[in-house]
Amino acid sequence: MATPAFAPFVLLAAIVGSGVATFVWAFRDTPGAKPLSAFVAGASLFALAQGMALASPGLAGKLQWSSVAATVSVVLPAAWLLTVLAYTESDRSLERRALALLLVEPLVFASLVWTNDAHNLVWADRWIETAGASAYLTREFGPGMWAHVGYSYLLIAVGGLELVRLNFRTTDFFRSQGTALLAAMFVAASLWAGSLFGLVPRQYDLGGVGFVFGGLVMTATLFRGRLLSITPATRQLGREAVVDEMDDRIVILDDEDRVVDVNPAAAQLLDVDPQGVVGTPIGTVAPRLASAIDGDSTGQTDLELDGPDGRQYYDVRVSPLYRSYGGVAGRVVSFRDVTDRRQHEQRLDVLNRVLRHNLRNELNVVAGNAELLRQDVEETEDVRRRLDRIEETVDGIVARSEKIGHVSRMVDEECDQAFAAAERVDSLADGVESAHDGVTVTVDLPEGLTVVGGPCLERAFEELLENAAEHAGDDPGVKVRAPDRRGEFVEIRVADDGPGIEDQERTVIEAGRESALEHGSGVGLWLVNWVVRECGGSVEFVDEGSGCTVALRLQRVDAADGVGPGSGGDSNGESDANSDPGSAADPTGEGSTDGRDRTELEADD
Repeated sequence: MATPAFAPFVLLAAIVGSGVATFVWAFRDTPGAKPLSAFVAGASLFALAQGMALASPGLAGKLQWSSVAATVSVVLPAAWLLTVLAYTESDRSLERRALALLLVEPLVFASLVWTNDAHNLVWADRWIETAGASAYLTREFGPGMWAHVGYSYLLIAVGGLELVRLNFRTTDFFRSQGTALLAAMFVAASLWAGSLFGLVPRQYDLGGVGFVFGGLVMTATLFRGRLLSITPATRQLGREAVVDEMDDRIVILDDEDRVVDVNPAAAQLLDVDPQGVVGTPIGTVAPRLASAIDGDSTGQTDLELDGPDGRQYYDVRVSPLYRSYGGVAGRVVSFRDVTDRRQHEQRLDVLNRVLRHNLRNELNVVAGNAELLRQDVEETEDVRRRLDRIEETVDGIVARSEKIGHVSRMVDEECDQAFAAAERVDSLADGVESAHDGVTVTVDLPEGLTVVGGPCLERAFEELLENAAEHAGDDPGVKVRAPDRRGEFVEIRVADDGPGIEDQERTVIEAGRESALEHGSGVGLWLVNWVVRECGGSVEFVDEGSGCTVALRLQRVDAADGVGPGSGGDSNGESDANSDPGSAADPTGEGSTDGRDRTELEADD
């Protein structure tokens, strides 16, 4: 009789599967690769045995290869389950004894296969039938075979449920991988069931082909991007480890505000048992925390708690916790200790108040007494020089306090508006030229140039122009230009021909901090640096020969989302210049103090 036409196709599937199994085995040190390799190899042997059973001409050969196929079939369900457990890393929670139990059924069934003639528990009968010129084996299964089939599909179902469970917990990226694994095994199990239950003609035994196909899909899925090395369970374990070890306090609540989990830091702060507190309403565990977040599904608030170290302040953030299939499952409450930051802010507020108000008032007393002293004593050259020095020093300190006030207000202003750079810098240049005789300010900016900034950015440009004019050279000139006008950002350079800025001043600004040995002598450059950074830009010092060149890198408005020429108060060229006493419209007013010049920045302490 002729070999069935389907036999070569089955044998080809076995050859392809053998190659894939060899490929997977090359990565056997990767977690999960060994059971996957066993699955693909078992599928290949299963297909080979079924193909040889179809190709064998006599009954004896067909019976022999049929027994081989039944024996090899015990490998597939167990290998599938072990692959899924390795992928989800659930095998870590299983004891070796439990895994060893998976070998019991395969060993028992294999022994029944090869002793079937004595008991007929696997096959009640087997015989050859013909279809056209081809012969194929027909069999009647016994209770042992049906028990094995039931056990096999149970293992397949357990692995499938584990993937489904993981899909509800992971991200879309890993969910697509889990779905591909499920689909691959569903196709393989369905083809095998079709052959077992006679849903397809007997001469088309599709079990081996189906499992080889499933192994190919599983290999492509798991090895794409080396996902066996980056499993979703590893990602989940990493998240859990971060939550457990982080210093921030984390409390997870369900939709009825009952505690689901707390990390060790939160348990220590709230003085609760992490396990015993689960299921307890947050109002019972931490009444003050419950009151702070009451009614807020999301948001930020402050919390004060009394602890062994005194009163502590916390920044509390509440985020919704969504289910994978939609709906809010609860809330994640995180609170960070900001006690040191709060105390630091309080100290800064006090120092700012003392410097800007108390110290200024006391210095006014000094200045007044110096003026009275000038009237009461006989003025000599030496006395006059000392009184002038007293008044100059007092005026400098008062001006410095005024500038610190400007800085305090500037850092709180909105810096995401539109700033008409070309128009406003032109206006500032006119004011600087009027205030400094002989100084020429040349502005070469693209017409209509608008950058992300606001009123605070105008103050930064004013500071740079004033300092440049104050320290211009013998032929005083200040240039404002934009050498690089392409791209998302534009660079605006302010250059003078003066002596330049000392290295120490540049170092502290570029480093972003001061120390006992390296520090600036004023706040002018700090003001420029803070404002520009708040606007999303950067400040650099550029060496262009003699003089000083400060480069501001600012974002164009047309490259920034949500910012337009009409959104900023000064985009029309009419910002606070007319109302701010220190603006270009009033360069000699109260706001334009002597503390604005670079002498303040470079003077000795």
